[in-house]
Amino acid sequence: MESIKTSIAELGASFNARMAEFQGQIEKANPESPTVSSVAAQFSAFRAFILKAIETLQQQVEFLIQQVDSMEMRSRRKILLFHGVAEADNEDSSARILDLLKVHLKIDLIADKIARSHRMGRPRSNKTRCILVEFRDLSDRNAIWAAKTALKGTGVVISEFLTKPRHDVFMMARERFGVRNCYTREGSVFVLVGDGDRRCVTSRADLDKIQVTQPPKAGPAAGVDGAVGLAVDQQPGEPGKRSRKPANRY
Repeated sequence: MESIKTSIAELGASFNARMAEFQGQIEKANPESPTVSSVAAQFSAFRAFILKAIETLQQQVEFLIQQVDSMEMRSRRKILLFHGVAEADNEDSSARILDLLKVHLKIDLIADKIARSHRMGRPRSNKTRCILVEFRDLSDRNAIWAAKTALKGTGVVISEFLTKPRHDVFMMARERFGVRNCYTREGSVFVLVGDGDRRCVTSRADLDKIQVTQPPKAGPAAGVDGAVGLAVDQQPGEPGKRSRKPANRY
């Protein structure tokens, strides 16, 4: 979808460049000539039609991108990423996660409660890879997410499994409004913009619309929200820290 969006943008730029050349040629011709006047009028109408068609196509592609992203995010609703879990050769990642949950979060799950788990990315000697865990029951995922602040001080943090577009928006929001004023919940990105006021953002355009009328209150930085699946080398503290309890609406 992104490649289609880029192609349309390039097509629009190329079209505008060629139309500018034709416009210049028409302007150099004799403006009193009926033929030139007719061609100029037809050219203007054609140009307006094509530009409108490209704009409509861009809007449709953008809509499709958002829909695909929404479906992709929904498919990840039972997944959490665990950062900072010590890595070992020939490890059983599910067993490590179950032990961590039992010891630190006081949540005792059986192995069958985990649909799949694995380290993300290629092994690196200087970095500990996060563990992706997909739970069979959404209720287990939500219970763990709600209790994640109990991991404070352990070096282990839990984050949601964001799609790349949402991760990009999240990182832009952090850059503009500060790490402590941005967090994710159920795959959505939220920005604190005032005393008790928050905004849900899904794009750069949404960020541009935010007008901060007063400095937002900075909350405690505990836990990590908003990791993206394509960023396989994230460490604890990336991309942002925040303790927020989910509303558990899926």
